[in-house]
Amino acid sequence: MKYKKLAKSLKGFNISWKNNGIFPKYKNISGALVSKKRINRAKKIVKLILKEEEDKIINAFKMLVKKKYDSKKTVNVDIESAIECVNNTVLSKDSEEIYGESDGEKIWISEVKMSDEYLVGTILHESLHHICTLDGKDICEKDEHYVMNYLGDDC
Repeated sequence: MKYKKLAKSLKGFNISWKNNGIFPKYKNISGALVSKKRINRAKKIVKLILKEEEDKIINAFKMLVKKKYDSKKTVNVDIESAIECVNNTVLSKDSEEIYGESDGEKIWISEVKMSDEYLVGTILHESLHHICTLDGKDICEKDEHYVMNYLGDDC
């Protein structure tokens, strides 16, 4: 099933998508409190996004390397690692200052009011951290955010 179709079919989920890019169109609404149930529903969508848009994600990281670094560097983008990170997404009751956080293996989503778009977008955003290496070395967070912005995130 396509991720946009799945998002439409989930009862209670109301997500609009940007014309280009892979991130949802963020509405200026707060939404309901994040719960384990909402996270689990959002995870299904994010995993489909990562699978369906794999080429677009890889090409965005390659474009960054071509633009900013020596194009002879070896680029490795590990989509399976991103999917595994999404599988390991949990509800965090520790922080209300940030929506989400990731260490490359696990994602923590804060128990705050968040719209469906922001929930899906936050999990997707966090899953894209730590998945790209250049010659075996991680790229910096600033460059990861550049790629996410290119893919439609308003980070």
